[in-house]
Amino acid sequence: MDTRRRTIAAVAVAALLVTSGCVGFLTGSDSLSFESEPLKVTSDAQEQTGYEEKRRTTKQINRTYSVAGQERDVVVTNHLSEYARSADTLFGDQEVARFTVLSTPQVKIAGQGPFNPVDDFSNRELVLRLQEQYGSIDNIRAEGNRTLTVLGNETTVSKFRADATLEGGQEVEVFIHITKVKHEGDFVIGVAVHPTELDEQENVNTLFEEIDHPTEPAES
Repeated sequence: MDTRRRTIAAVAVAALLVTSGCVGFLTGSDSLSFESEPLKVTSDAQEQTGYEEKRRTTKQINRTYSVAGQERDVVVTNHLSEYARSADTLFGDQEVARFTVLSTPQVKIAGQGPFNPVDDFSNRELVLRLQEQYGSIDNIRAEGNRTLTVLGNETTVSKFRADATLEGGQEVEVFIHITKVKHEGDFVIGVAVHPTELDEQENVNTLFEEIDHPTEPAES
């Protein structure tokens, strides 16, 4: 490469770093911020399955990534939407099933990445992370896989059997359905949990297939 071409290339890279806000990040003086797009389950799917929206929220976390041999701070903002279905039981009207969808940015810096560790997680690793976060879920074992179309992509939904401890100490066996897809620069993760005695898979399939991303943020 001659001197002129090297100069043009250097200017192009410098322009990229400036416009993407990476200069302060690479020098260590600034952190970079990444935010995923909000998401939800469509209203039609909620009506069809009997699930109701419980909350839509954002969660901000700070991570440290290694870029160009240097450790740098990154602020990541995720979006979370939760839904539940209730039914009459011997103890009155109770929540019997829950569906959660999460969007988290892929995190690409100057064309490199994704740096988000979710990229490397299998469905089994994701469900084990879920177990780490919630001590009430234990003894996770694989039940099987199926293929669904989620956000236009054919994706593997994994089903696990696990033991859960409810508030008050009651133990119940549950099914956990989980999947992950890449969409519009984000990772989208869907998780459904319900008692094994409840035939809920058809509803769960509908919820997976009717995830809407990106969508308008929830009203504050």
